[in-house]
Amino acid sequence: MFDPRGVLRLILTTAHSDRQIGRLRTCSYSTVSRYRQLVLDNALTLETLESMTDSDLARVLKPGQVYPAPTVLQPDWAKVALKVKQGHNLCELHEAYVANADGAKTMSYRSFTRGFALYIAVAHPIMRQRHRPGEAMMVDFAGYRPLGRETGGNGSVFFELFVAVLPSSDYTFACVTRSQRTADWIWANEQALRFFGGAPLTIVSDNLKAAILSHPRGMKPVINPTFQTFCDHHGTVARPAQVYSPTHKAKVEIGVKLVQRLLRLALHDRPLATLEDMNGLLRGIVARLNNHSLRRAPGETRQTLFAALDRPALRPLSAERFAVFEVRRKLLVGSDYHLLHRHCRYSVPHRLIGRRVDLRAGPGTVEIWRDNRVVAVHPQLHVAGDCSTDPDHMPPNHLAQRATDEEDLMLWSRLHGPAVQEVASHETERRLTGAAKSSVFRSFKALSRRVGRDRLEAACARAIRSGDPRLTHVRNVLDRGLEYSDPTVFLPPNIAVANNENVRGPEYFAGE
Repeated sequence: MFDPRGVLRLILTTAHSDRQIGRLRTCSYSTVSRYRQLVLDNALTLETLESMTDSDLARVLKPGQVYPAPTVLQPDWAKVALKVKQGHNLCELHEAYVANADGAKTMSYRSFTRGFALYIAVAHPIMRQRHRPGEAMMVDFAGYRPLGRETGGNGSVFFELFVAVLPSSDYTFACVTRSQRTADWIWANEQALRFFGGAPLTIVSDNLKAAILSHPRGMKPVINPTFQTFCDHHGTVARPAQVYSPTHKAKVEIGVKLVQRLLRLALHDRPLATLEDMNGLLRGIVARLNNHSLRRAPGETRQTLFAALDRPALRPLSAERFAVFEVRRKLLVGSDYHLLHRHCRYSVPHRLIGRRVDLRAGPGTVEIWRDNRVVAVHPQLHVAGDCSTDPDHMPPNHLAQRATDEEDLMLWSRLHGPAVQEVASHETERRLTGAAKSSVFRSFKALSRRVGRDRLEAACARAIRSGDPRLTHVRNVLDRGLEYSDPTVFLPPNIAVANNENVRGPEYFAGE
């Protein structure tokens, strides 16, 4: 390609003739002669030449050429872009542009589309992001749903593909789950962290309900309490991407595309697989992907970059795996001091009525927290309508009423001291039923009404000290007024019998 700037540079820096410069720059000597005359006319120097733009140089080399101002009517590209976003096509917009030109020179359709593409490229530039090692883990459920079958069954089901990427090294993890519910979401993230061997500073996710309950524009996102507890367990932070902004987690979107492509090839003409088979297949795919040579870093793979960049920067994981449980926060305790969870009710201490508490439901238990302390633990119920009430949570009048309705001696004894509870426990160990059980319960209540709680407690304590914690003994003690006495005073003294000639010994009875 002819280079006029190079010809001028040779004219200014060498003593070559026009023919020599023409041979060196593959142009005619007459062109070189004309350029030499222009250098003299414009007093060009090498410094001036280097500082001139191509447009300035063209005006010097072609002084007689006139550059008229553009007379083509320019569209309002911002309005055109807005119309395209609303659903109009460029052909319709070009026709409207020509119709409103009022006789001015207009662009052809081809120039119109090229101008619009240039405007879009300038108006929406793409910023290349810098990813620090160990800063984030980008995760996403792919739109691709592999087909498989349940273990032991013949029916086909769909599995969800989960992908996680460390953006600094592009190190990738993938697995399949049965759904996108909270339990499967937590399990997939746990598997990813164990695969990477550490926890990043943040987890960048999509806005699915298992991770983000709501994300209004311009407001802070509401993190799913279970996912928030998972992040707290491993010392990381949930940071969702903006709504409808997949470019905020572009690395995992690329990882999803790569894993989908390899998985489609692996499942081509393959029989239906179980969840375990698909995860085993994905382990091989991920290993091949992570050990593939990178064009952007010759001689490197995702595995080597991960070992050099991300692995040293990751935080240590908690040794204990996260136990998946459902978290519900700021539940208001009603006047019946019970919380409703999955159509079952669980009690809390009655003093928390009108307060807000947190509920954590695990596989076998339901925990209720207040001020970061456990205030109630119940076994999880599975039958709708069931109720779990801890007697310690009930006010005294409710406890007395329930004990009376059920004729439950142990519940009634909770209203008294430890001595009464121990005697009641001894009576219940007799396994009485029917009328006998009712009689014991009524007897205890009658004694409490007749003598009062203090005397009944003292009588039960004396019966325990004497080694006979029975209701009959307690009643005898109360009848004789001995509840405040020491039972050891009435024991016969342990006095050794002295030798006496009037006392018959064992020899007498032996017949000697």
